[in-house]
Amino acid sequence: MSEPAEPSRMFMSSLPPERPERRLALATVIVSAVIFAALAPFATVQLAQMWAFIPVYEAAIMVNDMVTAGLLLGQFAILRERALLVLAGGYLFTSLMAGAHMLSFPGLFAPTGLLGAGEQTTAWLYMFWHSGFPLAVAGYALLRDDTHARPKAALPAVIPIIACIAAACAATVALTLVATAGSHLLPRIMHGNRTIAPISTTIVTVWVLNLIGLVLMWRRRRRHSVLDLWVMIVMVAWLFDIALSAMLNHGRFDLGFYAGRAYGLAASSVVLFAMLFENGRLHARTVHALEGERREHQLVLQKTAELNDANERLEQRVAARTAQLSASNRDLRREVEERVRAERALKASREELREISAISATAREAEQRRIARELHDELAQTLATLKNDLEWLLDHVPQDDALLARKIAAMHGLARGAVAATRRIASDLRPLMLDDLGFAAAMQWLVQDFRQRHGVACTLRVDPPEHRLDEPYATAVFRIAQEALANVARHAAASQAVVDLVCTDDAIALAIRDDGAGFDPGDPRKPGSFGLVGLRERAYLVGGALTIDTAPGKGTTVEVRIPLQAAHVAYAASGHPAGQVG
Repeated sequence: MSEPAEPSRMFMSSLPPERPERRLALATVIVSAVIFAALAPFATVQLAQMWAFIPVYEAAIMVNDMVTAGLLLGQFAILRERALLVLAGGYLFTSLMAGAHMLSFPGLFAPTGLLGAGEQTTAWLYMFWHSGFPLAVAGYALLRDDTHARPKAALPAVIPIIACIAAACAATVALTLVATAGSHLLPRIMHGNRTIAPISTTIVTVWVLNLIGLVLMWRRRRRHSVLDLWVMIVMVAWLFDIALSAMLNHGRFDLGFYAGRAYGLAASSVVLFAMLFENGRLHARTVHALEGERREHQLVLQKTAELNDANERLEQRVAARTAQLSASNRDLRREVEERVRAERALKASREELREISAISATAREAEQRRIARELHDELAQTLATLKNDLEWLLDHVPQDDALLARKIAAMHGLARGAVAATRRIASDLRPLMLDDLGFAAAMQWLVQDFRQRHGVACTLRVDPPEHRLDEPYATAVFRIAQEALANVARHAAASQAVVDLVCTDDAIALAIRDDGAGFDPGDPRKPGSFGLVGLRERAYLVGGALTIDTAPGKGTTVEVRIPLQAAHVAYAASGHPAGQVG
């Protein structure tokens, strides 16, 4: 809906003139000037005395100026601009003075006029009349330039309006008294119906006052309003009025007398007709705006009904969709709860499996330790004794029994091989030196055995070089290194491997590197291949984490970090720096 225009932009006093209005005003001035120029040479031509012309002319001026003053006061009541109040006072003063002038006109209602008028009264009332209005116009122009000329809105408009009316009435009464009761104090400017010489100075003064009012209005040309434009036309008409009816003629009832008053009547009608025309246009705009607003209001009501209907349908759809979403949400919540329970169960199962795996690994290590110990202490010792007995028999076999000697030698070779195999099997199950000589010796034996068995250069770097590691960390680290080297031997096709072991108070860091073929960690695991899985599980069982860095053709690095408590590690006070065993 369109916003209403600002009130101050709806009146002639504030609306800037448009180009057509400026052209009309200029055309009016030009036509008036042409008519004036045509009439001026004949201003002294005496015409018939038309006494009815006087009351008709002055009554029309009174009505026109009174209505104009009322319209201006109405605009003042809305806009509260003092300039409008002063201009309205000027029009009211003009209307009242026209009435006094008509009543005092000699021969119209009485031989010398009413109100105690004398021979000079009417002429001086004309001078006062045509001097007061340009003074009001000058005040209007000056107050239009004063940005502080608007009274406080809290002051009721009726008070300055009453003051304006009172001032106009008081000025009219005072000047009428001067022109009647005090006429003997004023210079003589009339003799009968003819003007005499002293009038020249007076009428020039009046004419100059009107010219000053016009100049003051003109200097605001960049800020003219429509009202300013028509007030300037009024001042031009008054200049022509005064020139024809008081300067260029010789007295009453000549051509200048009638023509000047015609200009005066036109001047009193200009602003009135302009304001009435603008009020008509404003009324038309208001009606058009109200009609447009009514149509907009009907359109708004129609759109509101459509929106309400659409809103109702939308609410129904939202309610249906909300019910569907609520049902879906309940199903989803049940599914999420089931998944959470399944994940918890899976996690619990995984933990149980790892606990079982840890128990199984511990039991397996214990069983392997027992079997390795029995193989080493019993079977290997028995076979070693048998081998020694066979050596004794071989030394005591008769020289002539070659067949028996060969048989005993073959048995001796088998016994020697059985002893070696038994010791190797026992070491594979669990190196006894891990229990007997400690973790460092077991790691050195592991690297040397890998080098001898597979022909791959292998280096062990330990920091600190000698230390003792409690269970279950010693077995876990040894088995991880053993299985990692076994993977190198089986799959890497490497020419060199390095085992780095760093043990601190907080953790064990183990790294096995090779320069072999490497592999893609993203490739699917081969069926039955659990090497890397086994390494991760062994690390996990002691709270460690395993990472693998590898790529095809780039070798493989297996890193294990196992956190431990200081109570589990006791470093040997050997005083040796970090060493390398190779």
